Amino acid sequence: MSGDNKEYLLVTEYFHPDTASTGQLMTDLAVGLRERDLNLTVYTGQPNYHSGDNEQQPTYSTYEGVSVRRIRAPQVRQSSLLRRLMNWTLFTAWMTVLLLIERVEGERELIFVTCPPFMSAAMWLVCTVRGWEYTYIAYDLYPDEPVELGYLQRGGFVHQVWEFFDRTAFQDAKHVVALGPVMKQRITAKAGASFDTTKVKIIHNWEDEDFITPMEKSDNWFSKEHDLEDTFTVLYSGNIATFHDLETLVKAAAKLDDADIQFLIIGEGDNKDRITELAEELDVHGDTVRFLPYQPWEDLPYSLTAADASVVAVKEGFEGIVVSSKLYTAMAAGQPVLVISQPNDDEAQIVDQFDAGVNVEQGDAEAAADAIECWQNNPECVERQGQNARRAFEANFVKETAIDNYYDMLTGTSQVEQKIGRKSRL
Repeated sequence: MSGDNKEYLLVTEYFHPDTASTGQLMTDLAVGLRERDLNLTVYTGQPNYHSGDNEQQPTYSTYEGVSVRRIRAPQVRQSSLLRRLMNWTLFTAWMTVLLLIERVEGERELIFVTCPPFMSAAMWLVCTVRGWEYTYIAYDLYPDEPVELGYLQRGGFVHQVWEFFDRTAFQDAKHVVALGPVMKQRITAKAGASFDTTKVKIIHNWEDEDFITPMEKSDNWFSKEHDLEDTFTVLYSGNIATFHDLETLVKAAAKLDDADIQFLIIGEGDNKDRITELAEELDVHGDTVRFLPYQPWEDLPYSLTAADASVVAVKEGFEGIVVSSKLYTAMAAGQPVLVISQPNDDEAQIVDQFDAGVNVEQGDAEAAADAIECWQNNPECVERQGQNARRAFEANFVKETAIDNYYDMLTGTSQVEQKIGRKSRL
């Protein structure tokens, strides 16, 4: 065991068997930290994500050596914003009460991720009352996200109160995890002049380097099944939310309607109907732009590598509010990435740094179409940028490196020191 004998609690709405990206990442993190001998327990809810296994899970279980406790808050399938709000509210309230009243022996430290959106205020309250330290993992910044989406009035009463609690949660945290430099800048600005910026650790999200590996389309059954082998294919796979600018992608497809290029959009989300309607309005639906539902987990190594280029799209105004985990998956697949974002966004900077794709700004369908057409006509460029993407991924964004960084941050003891210590005791 590590020299740190306290119990760590990882609080997350999503965990295996949920297939939300947050659930996958938190499952990897929990299992990886437990493999490094960290005394960690997961507190989570019942599966509710659209593509997950929605069978009721036991209150107490073990997953790959990790103790898992699931609260009994009723959850519904997240098919609308109203349903998500219900799930978020019930999960947050139930978890808060449980952690406040639960009898505890020994020292505890909390780790929580910003999903649901109200977790920072709730977990700050729990840790303040109970005297626990905590690590704040910022996957999305709130209330920034609902403000940018127009759900919350900027500068209004609710916005100001929410900002106050979030700022306090940052200030009182032992550690804060940001997903990139731009997000770190936002956090620092939100937390105020007195905030200790050394608390913020940039730890990028990751992909499993053994699960997603580059694959030739000629060897890929998914490419064959969907008739993609001989057609230059551009892929977007994931959540189709309002903060993903797929409008620019569909408009670029309309400009390339006469070219032999296939656009494949895989996923579900609040904005799918709008994107589908736009494709129909531009007369590219079904031929140039095809839509598929989420694919089974076991098929992802094939669906994610079935294209020639991948797309990451972020709505304008979301710089540093979110960092798309799809970027790391696309890089793992060994494909050049079309990043639709502002040039100073975290995703754009990564692609530019490693020459792993092209960045175009939101709304610039002409530039997006030009980039895709350039790739279609220049397979050497596609190969070079795809290889750059995979090399950069292997050097910077693999699962083991990220979890080592979490372990080092939480314990103050590096994995190298742990390995040396174990050898010295043999």
